[in-house]
Amino acid sequence: MNISVSKKHFLRITTWDDIYKMSGYTDSLDPKKEKLKQVINKYELPNKGRCGLSNCRTPHNIGCIVETESGRLTNLGNDCGKKYFGENFTSLSNKLSKEIDYSNKIENIKLAKLNIAENYRKLNEIEADWKKIESLYRTIKSEGLDGLYDKLEQMKHSKSSIIAIQRRATKTEIELEEVRTGKNVQSPFYVAEGLGNLKGLSYLIDRVKIKAILQSNDVILESLNKFDESNTTFKDLNKMIKDIESLQDSIREAYSIILEGFKLFESDNMKQFTPLISSKRHRKLKRFLNCCFKS
Repeated sequence: MNISVSKKHFLRITTWDDIYKMSGYTDSLDPKKEKLKQVINKYELPNKGRCGLSNCRTPHNIGCIVETESGRLTNLGNDCGKKYFGENFTSLSNKLSKEIDYSNKIENIKLAKLNIAENYRKLNEIEADWKKIESLYRTIKSEGLDGLYDKLEQMKHSKSSIIAIQRRATKTEIELEEVRTGKNVQSPFYVAEGLGNLKGLSYLIDRVKIKAILQSNDVILESLNKFDESNTTFKDLNKMIKDIESLQDSIREAYSIILEGFKLFESDNMKQFTPLISSKRHRKLKRFLNCCFKS
């Protein structure tokens, strides 16, 4: 089926046949006899085809469709366009690139508007999960496990996920330390004994981001809902596109942070702290572990 000239702008070209079927197309246009009217489309194809200029015919796969004053169309590469049609080609090609960019951004905004409800659902899900995790974090203190809370805070600031307990060194360990340092070790000498590796520590480091993500994305979605893409400046259009990209990036980041929070407060993960908790508080620890997420 031939495509009328009025519909050639922004037509997605996926094969060489899409070009050959255009109304007015010729594969042997003489640039000496034709005057360039406009650059109407661009393409990038997986296989190479010949340039449509009669004095060129060079194979290429990245190029554009041009229309001459006579209404004839052909395809050519960017180098050919500048070589045979000069700065007029460059100007018209740049103009089309801006029009395509503008059109694509308008379509992206329309698509984003269709996803507003889904993005609100995602934000509500993130907020609900965040509140569950934060509730567990607060439970540590309400259960009287201040030592566990302080240990988590210490690990957060050091950014070390190693759970360790300090104990007095054995005679052998002291001797090894003296050999290592070449100095006498002062008594008492303590060593750190590793108990495990804490999963999800990054949640404690990044948890403060969640509130900001929820607030900023709520503002973005409200602005998107009110945005009039049929009456806007290129500057405002670009800002809206950047906000949409920021929205998607931050939602992915929030999901990642929440996932780490669930890992952190798994009962088996928190159970690793048991040797650090005094036996008097083991009952409180057990109650807290029962509130944690199951592995």
